[in-house]
Amino acid sequence: MTGAAAAQSPSPTPATMPPPSPPPPPLVLVPQHFGSLVFDRRTSRYLPFDAEATALLRRLVDRPVGEVLSEVADDGHRERLLRFYEHFYELGFFTVGHRFAGVVLDGPEPPADHLAGPLAVHLEVVSACNLSCTHCFAGDLPRRERRLSLAEIDRLFAEMASLGSFRLGLTGGEPLLRKDLFQIIDLATAHGLAPCVTTNGLLVTEEIAREFGRRELVWLNVSLEGATAESNDRVRGAGTFDRVLDRLAVLRRYARFTLAFTIMRSNVAEVEACARLAREVGADTAVFRPLYPVGVAQRHLELMPTFAEYNTALNTLARLDDDRMELRQIDPFGPHTRRDTQSVVQQNYGCGAGNLVCSVSVAGDVNPCSFLGPRFVAANVRDRSLADIWRHSTGFRSIRALPHTEPASSRGGTATFGGGCRARALVLNGSVNAPDPWITDQVALERLTPDPVRNPLVVLDVSAGTGRGRPSCGS
Repeated sequence: MTGAAAAQSPSPTPATMPPPSPPPPPLVLVPQHFGSLVFDRRTSRYLPFDAEATALLRRLVDRPVGEVLSEVADDGHRERLLRFYEHFYELGFFTVGHRFAGVVLDGPEPPADHLAGPLAVHLEVVSACNLSCTHCFAGDLPRRERRLSLAEIDRLFAEMASLGSFRLGLTGGEPLLRKDLFQIIDLATAHGLAPCVTTNGLLVTEEIAREFGRRELVWLNVSLEGATAESNDRVRGAGTFDRVLDRLAVLRRYARFTLAFTIMRSNVAEVEACARLAREVGADTAVFRPLYPVGVAQRHLELMPTFAEYNTALNTLARLDDDRMELRQIDPFGPHTRRDTQSVVQQNYGCGAGNLVCSVSVAGDVNPCSFLGPRFVAANVRDRSLADIWRHSTGFRSIRALPHTEPASSRGGTATFGGGCRARALVLNGSVNAPDPWITDQVALERLTPDPVRNPLVVLDVSAGTGRGRPSCGS
């Protein structure tokens, strides 16, 4: 879409705000085959619990801890339960009346071999954009498709809530080209979902900024691809850097936002300057993700950084901790970083695609990951429920059942996937079950350098010292 055409496109109009209603309980216990996941609405994070801990939390929904502990005969077991309670009381899991500060999600018996529903869903709300970026994961735009109506989106959100799929990323294209965007956001929050919006920021007006400020988003991501006009405009188009900074000056008067950067060969040397730019323009944080070789970026592989370059950039960001820039690893919409200290809620070495997350296109097509492309579409929400697609569709069952071995980092190499990003494996090595080349590069780098070697799935969030950061919802 040309800039002139975009300028004539309607901007989102503010929805009529519904009357205030009591806030939902802060916690939701989502039953799973291993026990449960507890979603914390205050942080938009999930925390897994085994079967024993889940049973205790269920009992504490309606009864105070003292009453429950009085029924435990074994002193050692009672002491363990008390320590568990005291630890999670400090984290706000229990009320002053010593009950679980949440509800249990009722639903069918969870599947025996995967999550009851995705932890997060990417919803493409529009398939058009006012820019033509050379790295866009969405591919060539506009696409002429019959997009989901508000009523269809409302049904999807209701089903997500019933599955315990509370994290929602609203993407495009450029979401601000959809005139009912704020109605979509309001529908999501009405169902208890935790929405995020990613925008290029160019269509932000004072009215739109005010409407964002009135809504409790998990995150509002504004994308830039460099700390200077030269590096950003090389990817996003001439003049976009200065225009975005102008719009950010309006946005920051009303709403919290983050600057989201994609680490590419064109900006890998200026990540520190990007983090400082975020502080200067009033962003709460700067989020850094790697470029994936998907969409339009497949025609611009020269933008792909090597794993060594990406790792160097992350180590540069890590050193910012000493300069009032707080560094956190965030949990993105995508594969989870594999570490010994991280909870594992899936039973194969696949990435998050089809195991933890899924995407829904503007027309309702459901894919284990939007990065995998249209040939991996499993079904459409107009034809089948999200629960049925997630649990029973051939597309999701097949990606979970792909052959796999131990992660390459524990073996020094593998002939099959073994961890990482399936989209990167598909594009760069020809198959979703081929090795992810960045995993192989990680193993090689660990042998050559004394510096820390980051997992190739790490996504970093640098806070400008506000202490108010939240997990990002992806880009």
